[in-house]
Amino acid sequence: MKKFLLMTAALLILSVLTGCHSVSLMERSRTISVQGTGKVTVAPDIASFSVTVSELGETTREAQVKTDEKVGLILGMARSAGIADKDLQTTSLEFYPEYRWREDEQILVGQRVRQTVHVTIRGIGNESTVLTSLIDAIGTVSGISIGSIGFSKEDTVAEYAESRKLAMEKAIQKASEYAAAAGMNLGKPISVSDYSNADYQGANRNTMMKAAPAYMMESAVTADIPTGELEIISNVSVVFELN
Repeated sequence: MKKFLLMTAALLILSVLTGCHSVSLMERSRTISVQGTGKVTVAPDIASFSVTVSELGETTREAQVKTDEKVGLILGMARSAGIADKDLQTTSLEFYPEYRWREDEQILVGQRVRQTVHVTIRGIGNESTVLTSLIDAIGTVSGISIGSIGFSKEDTVAEYAESRKLAMEKAIQKASEYAAAAGMNLGKPISVSDYSNADYQGANRNTMMKAAPAYMMESAVTADIPTGELEIISNVSVVFELN
């Protein structure tokens, strides 16, 4: 009988502990997870683009000399516009034979040399005309191509701080509305996850240009290159307690 009473007491204690554990799990499960997005728009202050020179010659040396002359001319224009050497970078240099087909026969035409230079222009804001002036100057060089122009901002620390603040405010607002709809009170945040994956949000303008020999003579109008705005975006996911 004594043994039976001890077993009964043990089962009662276990039942109480299990019930407490269940309540604890239920209390801990009273949370809500929401996302918030903050966006700030800014004017870009950096423009970048690539200039490709491609020349054909009977020999590699002949093609290289032609390419070097045009690349030197373009670099001179960039330096005259105030572009620092650190912002002029060769990103590609290719040497290869070029063929054409004639009556199912592959015939060597000559040697091709292709060089691509990446140009970065800083301080394009504040009514600067460096970008448009340089594009106009490069447009006088024949047989080249200019790639897509990309715009960005050099320092986005303040803008990202503001966008993160806005993202958190949106998350709190959203969670508060859900809590009120459920007849509960919003508690403290338990965890915050940031899903922003870049220091700035760039915007590319597909301004593809093919330079012509008489570019400047055909038109006296300078290039019009709108820079638009950049979007600095932060995304957060927040888990809140519910009371």
